[in-house]
Amino acid sequence: MSDYKIMDLEKSVPSRLNESDVVYALLNKTVDSGSLMALKEVTGISGEVLSGWLHLTPKTLRSYLKRKSGLSEPVGELVLLLTDLFRHGAVVFGSVKDFEVWLGRENSMLDGLKPADMLGSVSGIRLVDGRLYGIEYGDNV
Repeated sequence: MSDYKIMDLEKSVPSRLNESDVVYALLNKTVDSGSLMALKEVTGISGEVLSGWLHLTPKTLRSYLKRKSGLSEPVGELVLLLTDLFRHGAVVFGSVKDFEVWLGRENSMLDGLKPADMLGSVSGIRLVDGRLYGIEYGDNV
């Protein structure tokens, strides 16, 4: 498991991941279990939470983390977007840890929902990322 290089969230993902970045990464099969391992290790997300966001069973997640393999396109897309989100959150809040605290709190701008509860879909990740831009540029959050 420790064969994977730990990624630097600032350097591993462009400052703003756009749709073409995601599509090209998926087409070129550059998103693999190493990307997943790096995301898990850098963020400290539990396997249970991460498997829920990725719509994988915990057993399947463990299997991905134990061996180097490609990820399905839906899982790869979520891994890329979550990586970008955590990079952005670390920039806005100063650290991944502080961002994770914010993710776990109810948010009035999200109808009282916790941002972390929205991270199982592309739309949810983009909505949470939009809230980060609101915080970053002065929108009421």
